[in-house]
Amino acid sequence: MSFTAIERETVCVCNDETNEWEVYSCSPKVITKIKKAGLELLRVDEHGGHYFKGDYGQVSFRAKSTGRVWTEEQKQAAAERLKEARSKKGE
Repeated sequence: MSFTAIERETVCVCNDETNEWEVYSCSPKVITKIKKAGLELLRVDEHGGHYFKGDYGQVSFRAKSTGRVWTEEQKQAAAERLKEARSKKGE
């Protein structure tokens, strides 16, 4: 069964008593990430939703990157370094 974008959800529930995560997802991209993180697959339902369980430390959140703010001088210096590196590679 194929889900629409709005239906491809992921739900994470943390239990403070057991220090475990319970995760449900029907998004193939997220399911792959969860498997790589090593969470235990509990079951797959008839619609393709995957249920996982994992230790507290297996799931983490990080702040969104704001990116690097470059001055015009820094941009120019980086461009020159890149140009020099490319010319050395072509020799």
